Amino acid sequence: MSRFFYAHEIAKPVDVRQYLARPDRHWRKGYSAYELAHSWVDADGIPAAVRSVLDSCPDYADAALVEGLFERDVDLRTPGRRSQTDLLAFVKCVCGNAVIAVEGKVDEPFGDLVSTWNDGSASKERRLKALCYSLGLRVADVGGIRYQLLHRTASALYEAQRYRTTRAVMLVHSFSATNASFRDFRAFAESMGVPVQAVNSVSDEREREGIRLRLAWVRDHVPA
Repeated sequence: MSRFFYAHEIAKPVDVRQYLARPDRHWRKGYSAYELAHSWVDADGIPAAVRSVLDSCPDYADAALVEGLFERDVDLRTPGRRSQTDLLAFVKCVCGNAVIAVEGKVDEPFGDLVSTWNDGSASKERRLKALCYSLGLRVADVGGIRYQLLHRTASALYEAQRYRTTRAVMLVHSFSATNASFRDFRAFAESMGVPVQAVNSVSDEREREGIRLRLAWVRDHVPA
């Protein structure tokens, strides 16, 4: 039985294609959407590379996938665009249930820096203040952080609350030969007070809004 869904059941990797914002551009071998769908759906659960990293953290050892939602739109609680999480995984682990917000990457960056994204408009100022409040960050300190990292991590928190669980991970599933954008991810993790110094590792936890949050980076095989 398939464990993956969008509006309908995902039975094979190509079923994800129709839900991408730009399927003509993003559904190609070597691109993150394609690689992520093949990795998770072909594994019919948690892929080996991800499982190996999760197993290094006692709270997530032997985690089992209950269901996965591709291209999950998450309400960020302020007016504006939702955060489109590549894969929202609901898992069962030794400490109970947890949410893993998976961001697939090959060589693309985590979007604009906050200092570039924030044009000073009332809507963006409001969005930024709300995200920083949820993550326990100061608005004045995040100008050099990639905006996507803020809203993807907040998505993990919000979805954990929606599922009524107390644990969440924002996990980058990278297919990059050079660990592209890991430097930006590491800077974000340090700003959150949960450093991730190396690839294939899970951070310590930080409690935010009643959720025990962790960050993780997984390096998988490089597409041929």
